[in-house]
Amino acid sequence: MKKALKYSFLIIITIIFLFPIVYMLACSFMGKAQISSLLDFSNGTYKDLDLIPDRFSLNQYYQVFFRRPEYLLKFWNSIIITVPTVICQVVVSALAAFAFAKLKFPFRDKLFFIYIILLILPLQVTIVPDYIILDNLGLLNNFLAVILPGTFSAFGICLMRQSMKYISDSSIEAARIDGASYFKVFLRIILPQIKGGLITLTLLCFIDNWNMVEQPLIYFDDKAMYPLSITMADVSSGDLGIVFACGVMFMIPALLIYLYGHRDIDSPFVNTDK
Repeated sequence: MKKALKYSFLIIITIIFLFPIVYMLACSFMGKAQISSLLDFSNGTYKDLDLIPDRFSLNQYYQVFFRRPEYLLKFWNSIIITVPTVICQVVVSALAAFAFAKLKFPFRDKLFFIYIILLILPLQVTIVPDYIILDNLGLLNNFLAVILPGTFSAFGICLMRQSMKYISDSSIEAARIDGASYFKVFLRIILPQIKGGLITLTLLCFIDNWNMVEQPLIYFDDKAMYPLSITMADVSSGDLGIVFACGVMFMIPALLIYLYGHRDIDSPFVNTDK
């Protein structure tokens, strides 16, 4: 009985979490008339709930890929913003975490404590000083205005340091005695043992920047530079069927990253028993 109750509870929770995705997929294949009959976002209410299209239609996807190029352009804006930010953040976080976890230098712990404080601060607190700095650097209305602040994320450094601190110092000392440089130690000893942490950081960083809304709205004056996340958030100004189709397209990259690394994500930290 206890096992049955546990699995029943987990199934209910799973259905609740999967329902928005299933509903989005179903609506992306419905006709415009059926979607209008289901949703009325003028007052934020649902007229009806239906997961089965009356008439299966690919018109939304046809519009997105062939007739409405602005959606694909905004999708590529999301790629331009997200991919360099993810790559730079993973590289910088891994190198900085190696220094904080395995190297000894003056004020190391105090400097890391400052990073912890930055991690606690919400985005809304730091976005104004970031705007002032970017304005003085002449980077506003530039993709670098979003990429550079995301590169030096305190969260990534803290996560990677947590992954590295369980690695035995004896292996590093042995490599140093054999004449290996710190950079070679990082490449040959550290990186192979933190694959799970790297994939976890990649996925979390990707999702964080892929869903970005506030920074582009503040840093970009040109609406042509907006990512697809902003366009999808403004459902009142467009065709809801196209929004659902864009939502499916928007979900695929993050899903592919998760499917590629989900086994390593299950154990992101080093197993000390090995």
